[in-house]
Amino acid sequence: MEQRVRICDIAEELGLSTATVSNVIHGKTNKVSDETVQRVTALLEERQYIPSMAGILLARNSSKIIGVFVNDHEKYEGHTLDDFFIASSLNFLSTEIESSGRFMMVKKPNALRKSFDLPPCGIWMGLL
Repeated sequence: MEQRVRICDIAEELGLSTATVSNVIHGKTNKVSDETVQRVTALLEERQYIPSMAGILLARNSSKIIGVFVNDHEKYEGHTLDDFFIASSLNFLSTEIESSGRFMMVKKPNALRKSFDLPPCGIWMGLL
């Protein structure tokens, strides 16, 4: 399996800083020469660079992700999301959250205390 091409890989290959490569990717080229922009753009295309969603969200400082916790209580025997009430509630929440331009992420920990084993706080817009 091929490894993902990263900004630092492009920068190293071209002998540039990661900031310069990042600036070209994000269209902030007012302080970058046309030649450098062309070199970076050509290598990005050649290496089939795909931006990391996590990186984009961190750079924006807002992911628009609303996290929803559903307790995987033992009474559901591992089929919590099959419960009609829970599924209907998640469906309604998803519709409302997405209609406001946000995204819903569901976490179903098998123990309530594991609920707080979360990705960094900076990516969450809110938690339910």
